[in-house]
Amino acid sequence: MTPANIPQFYANKKILITGGTGFLGKVLLEKLLRSCPAIDKIYLIIRSSRGKKPEARFEEIKQLALFEKLRTESPASFDKVVLMEGDMSELNLGLSPADYKTLVQSVSIVFHVAASVRFDDDLSDAVKMNARGTREICQMAMQMKKLVTFLYVSTTYCNCDRKVIDEKIYPAHAEWDKTIEIIEKVDPAIMNILTPKFIGSLPNTYTFSKSLSEHVISHYEGKLPVIIFRPSIVISSWQEPIAGWIDNFNGPAGLMLGAGKGVIRTAIINPDAVPDYMPVDIACKAMIVAAWKKAAKDNSDKQLTIYNCSSRSKSISSRELVKIAYDAFWVAPMHDILWIPTSHYCQNETVLYFNVLFKHLLPALIADTIFNLSGRKPMLVKLHRKIYKAMLSLSYFTLREWTFKNENFLNLSKAILPDDKDSFDYDFSDIDPNEFFLRAMMGGRQYLLHEDMSKLEEARTKAYRIYYFEIFLKSSFVVWIVWLINYLHIWQTLASMTMMS
Repeated sequence: MTPANIPQFYANKKILITGGTGFLGKVLLEKLLRSCPAIDKIYLIIRSSRGKKPEARFEEIKQLALFEKLRTESPASFDKVVLMEGDMSELNLGLSPADYKTLVQSVSIVFHVAASVRFDDDLSDAVKMNARGTREICQMAMQMKKLVTFLYVSTTYCNCDRKVIDEKIYPAHAEWDKTIEIIEKVDPAIMNILTPKFIGSLPNTYTFSKSLSEHVISHYEGKLPVIIFRPSIVISSWQEPIAGWIDNFNGPAGLMLGAGKGVIRTAIINPDAVPDYMPVDIACKAMIVAAWKKAAKDNSDKQLTIYNCSSRSKSISSRELVKIAYDAFWVAPMHDILWIPTSHYCQNETVLYFNVLFKHLLPALIADTIFNLSGRKPMLVKLHRKIYKAMLSLSYFTLREWTFKNENFLNLSKAILPDDKDSFDYDFSDIDPNEFFLRAMMGGRQYLLHEDMSKLEEARTKAYRIYYFEIFLKSSFVVWIVWLINYLHIWQTLASMTMMS
């Protein structure tokens, strides 16, 4: 029997998305609502945050530029979204008994996207959110009579202690069930002391807890129709629903925007390494296709399927990325820059320390002093401390390069039916990396910094003023050094003549 196309497959189904308020989750939600309009319901588990209930948080999400197309063309689509208050780090996902029962009785597709992505999380928090949360939703899925697909979003970096990562499960760094049991019983402060012993060769609690989560999923192979979907570094959209959309400063967006503002003037990276980036809209298309294929073409096969969502054939080196950002600055300079962008990078933490001291902290201290004297709030020293801490936590990744084998991921696109190509195909051959990262930088300016793109000429004029001011400062410094050397030489000559006389 010919399988249903993708919109037909999702028609009249009830879907559960965890992590629907995160970057990937929001784009997945938008794509499902827009391209699969006959979906019955999409359940979102959302926790209250900073005094805001799930309803208030979702209202803010709906106003994002990401959802403008839906708001304009199909505002009734939002009526399909059902909010449930919960917390992925709690037992039973923090859901009320009534909501838990509703999900068990009605859901047929699960996208488990929720995760703590902080690199500096305490081990207890990371394991509770990522590993135990995955166990809890798997236990719920075991009770879902209508379930046809369960897709878990992992990361290509959960096995980053290996140079080459294939689309398979690797030996565990720890036993997931015993680790969960330990963090439930042992004081978090003690767990922090024991963290290096637990994570072993992995760089942080994030990669460790995501690796554990994969083994939770692997445990349910044969019991659930499970998929592990491993995106690499998820970055701004290529084209859907708008080009360059992003909602966070993670990855290259923060580096390019920080450098473009003149705030980041040095970084610890291997310029020849080729990081693996994945546009968020392409990742979401592939997730939707993978879930469809598992149910519609593989008949909900309960053998674990793994996809490395990697763009290794279309990536560029860090050196090239820095050049793109620098060239883009002169095409469209940013507003209110501190300095003209430079591209000083190093591969050593000691060198980074001195670079940060002289290129970041000392100028920031001078600027904050001026801010204080003029009645403005000083902020640059505090900002640069955060940037330095982030650089150190990311250095494990910015200094290395990995090979992610992605045959399953590439072959997945071949399963797409002809009438689904326009909406769900993710062909990499059309993507020009230079054009993409230029779009990403412009998108970051628009959606993160909220800059007025109609005032580029004004920004360009200010940039040239700062450019010539920098030349003046550097020239003045050189002149002063030359004068000082000549002065010392003359003084030494006079002193020698005096002694001779």
